[in-house]
Amino acid sequence: MKKLVYFLLCIFFFTACDKDDDQGSQDPIEQLPKATQTGSNTVGCLVNGEAFLPKGGGLAGNKNCFYQYVDGGYYFGLKFTNSNGNILRAVNLFTKNSQIAENQTYLLDTSRFPDDDLGKGGGYNYYTSEPYTETQYLTTPEVTGEMTITKLDFENHIVSGTFWFDAVNEDGEVVEIREGRFDMNFTE
Repeated sequence: MKKLVYFLLCIFFFTACDKDDDQGSQDPIEQLPKATQTGSNTVGCLVNGEAFLPKGGGLAGNKNCFYQYVDGGYYFGLKFTNSNGNILRAVNLFTKNSQIAENQTYLLDTSRFPDDDLGKGGGYNYYTSEPYTETQYLTTPEVTGEMTITKLDFENHIVSGTFWFDAVNEDGEVVEIREGRFDMNFTE
């Protein structure tokens, strides 16, 4: 009987400790990956104050990063998605015909409105499959953000950095992307 009571008390205390640890990890910033520069293929940010991390993705994966020289210009792109049931959300960072460099900060200020001309910018997409809807939020000259490249290593194909931006949809609704960090291997 004493062994049973001792066993139950141990379970109670270990469960209580786990509960406290879980509550401590509920801070959205603590759920994000650390800001590293090792090519760990991590990325995350806060979307309207909630942790946003790659999840799901199927055959296409849930994160992609490239930095390529195409048709006389450099293009950088980072996209990561979070799939949960019939909802797919994505965060995008991109440049068009613009070199990036280590220890430089770039204004994310160009949108696709109205002529589909991409520059340096950021975006957030929200899709549902049942019923199918898509809402796209983009930076504009008035609704902006910043991306800072903290490491750019061509030998090991590593790009690391931080970002934040606001993005707006066609109805004028704004989404806030904050505390973004990435440490990715890129394709050329």
